Amino acid sequence: MIYVYDGSIEGLLTVIFDSYKVLEDLDDIVKKDEQINFFKDRINCLTDIEKAERVKKSVIKNFSYSFYNNILMVFSSCHEKKELAIAKTLKKLYVKGSYYLESADEDVILFRNILKRVSGEIHSYKGLLRFDEMDGFLFAKFKPENDILYYIFKHFKRRLVKEKFIIADTRRNRAVIYDGEKAEFFDYKMTDDFKIEDNYVELWRVFYDAIAIKERKNEKLRTKNMPKKYWNNLPEINRFN
Repeated sequence: MIYVYDGSIEGLLTVIFDSYKVLEDLDDIVKKDEQINFFKDRINCLTDIEKAERVKKSVIKNFSYSFYNNILMVFSSCHEKKELAIAKTLKKLYVKGSYYLESADEDVILFRNILKRVSGEIHSYKGLLRFDEMDGFLFAKFKPENDILYYIFKHFKRRLVKEKFIIADTRRNRAVIYDGEKAEFFDYKMTDDFKIEDNYVELWRVFYDAIAIKERKNEKLRTKNMPKKYWNNLPEINRFN
């Protein structure tokens, strides 16, 4: 049996509410625009905000707000089985109790692994994101594997107090603009405005070269600490972009 939902967290929580009694037997939970196995029974689940809110409140009450945040973080993953990992882990957690989260069950192992990958990517970009300056705003672009724009925004909102900035996820064509007080998330179309090269970038490169110690240069160690997939938007490495 396959449940089809709208791709929102509210939609997934509605699926969990509606399918709770048979969650263990589900073959998959997929978004409407994904390819579906037509040889299996499928149920189209309409998002119900009231049902989703009941599930959310129950998770927070019975477990913790921190665990609910872990669910949100797993949901932000690009993993194709993230919905099943969330749904089945949550059902077994209710049935077996909190110790289940540390068990060797395959569903919770998948949940933990997805959570680890997402949190690891968030941690990496907290240190690797680079900002340019444009018309009074700081601007940064990145291309994460997972949908982590919200988490990166929260980090830099705390770090860049009262600064105005824009962060763009170029994989999903989605960005956030923060004016020092309030934030707005929006979708955009890629234009030349998102390919900025100015004096701010050159200043960063001068700073990077000034603090570098030539005798301690170790490309192997740098690649280990900072995998090349993160290099695309680093001005100190991409000298001629």
